[in-house]
Amino acid sequence: MKNALESIYKWFFAPWGFLQKHSHKSWFAFFEDSMFMILLALFGAGAALLWTEPWNVPAEPVDTITVSGLTLKTGDPRPEELVRLAREHMQREVVLTGPDLTHTTRWAALGARVDMGSLERILVQMDQKDSPAVRYFREESDGLEGPSLELPASLVSGAAVESLVLLKDIVDRAPVNARFDFAAKKVAVEKDGRALDVYATLARLDEALSRGGNLVEMVVAKVPATVRKTDLEGIDVSEVAGFYETPYSRMRKDQDRTHNVGLGASLLDGQVILPGRRLSFNDTLGDRSEARGFRYAPVIAGGAIVEGMGGGTCQVASTLYAASFFAGLIIEDRQPHSRPSSYIKLGLDATVSYPDLDLKIRNPFEYPVVIHFTVDDGKARAEIRAIERPFTVTLLRKIIGTRPFPVRVIEDSKLKRGEEIITQLGVPGYTVHRYKVIERDKVGYRFQSVDKYPPTTQFVHKGISNPSEIKNVKDAPKADTHKPYRASRSLRMVQGSGLWHESTHD
Repeated sequence: MKNALESIYKWFFAPWGFLQKHSHKSWFAFFEDSMFMILLALFGAGAALLWTEPWNVPAEPVDTITVSGLTLKTGDPRPEELVRLAREHMQREVVLTGPDLTHTTRWAALGARVDMGSLERILVQMDQKDSPAVRYFREESDGLEGPSLELPASLVSGAAVESLVLLKDIVDRAPVNARFDFAAKKVAVEKDGRALDVYATLARLDEALSRGGNLVEMVVAKVPATVRKTDLEGIDVSEVAGFYETPYSRMRKDQDRTHNVGLGASLLDGQVILPGRRLSFNDTLGDRSEARGFRYAPVIAGGAIVEGMGGGTCQVASTLYAASFFAGLIIEDRQPHSRPSSYIKLGLDATVSYPDLDLKIRNPFEYPVVIHFTVDDGKARAEIRAIERPFTVTLLRKIIGTRPFPVRVIEDSKLKRGEEIITQLGVPGYTVHRYKVIERDKVGYRFQSVDKYPPTTQFVHKGISNPSEIKNVKDAPKADTHKPYRASRSLRMVQGSGLWHESTHD
């Protein structure tokens, strides 16, 4: 211990080493001992202060706190008044405003929540002597009245986003491009669209909730039309650059499908494809839903004909594809059906399904082209109109492979024994080799491709019941009334200026 103190002593007096020259004097020994005693006293006093911490006075509990104007006693972690306040706070109305729209809802419906756990911890800790919450409050408030705070409310982003996405369906409006009105023989002006910015609006909602507001202006972005009236000044649509016709049923039982064909055609009629631009079938027609006027009608799904929303729009797409093919437009995206279609030649069909399967057509010319689509008198006709007909286009198609269709027999208790009904006619599978030949000024270009159609299963329902057991049967299977499908072995079709030719070979 003595050695340690001496070491401290020497360290302490080292800066005053110059006094050592007076060590032979009589007063030096007394001075040295006095300074050593003073050092010991200071060291002891410091240790005592560190041990006792006289400055650290325990913080006294807080009797009350105020939450959003409500005074609460501390100690009770979940007083009824606080629960009622939180519930009322979340049921407050909030008004979202936007262009041509005012939407009123409640904070709870937008996914707002109060952090009751944090409030409970504060209420309990404020009633505990020298707790972290009490010490913090005493240090910050100088011991004045109890703390005042707002309800810790916030938005649960997932629920809020889900609510705004539903609202987005109401707010959003797709732009309408300028188009050529064939009835009025003039260009119809464009209309810009709009789109709700979900996350920017969410940030505004969060801010309004934190400051107690209830009026929020939605963030709505302008979506400009891609084709404007100024783009079409002096447009010439006098020539038919390519066309195609497909038949549709005028029977009463097919009226919903016919309605869809007419609706799809009307949405395409007058659409302009500017030089180098692309037209998307799905973007133009949009979602095939009841809200947009489409109806349920037979569609091809997985090789089978079933009821589906928008049945008939594939005929519209196929007719447009064939017309574009013979106009010499570039087909960027097209898929054949899973089974041949009776209304169009094998190899000229195009299947579409929103939003996955699309038909995309690009205009390679230096001038705009316009789609003219009519549905009348049992024929759907698509024309590609332009200032000229630039090409003679020939389709050479040959079936290079076939596959027999499988037959599936289904035992059916709704039919009497020995009775059989074919509910879906089988269709062979085809592999089709296609050539597209484009000619201009005695110069030709040939492009080849292959389409594959898988075989379609034939379903046969076979009766297994005694005739006496079949009474008032509902939902009995119905026979497929379509004619058996057959395709010619080869096909040649030519379109050009004043030229239309078709020949087949079996």
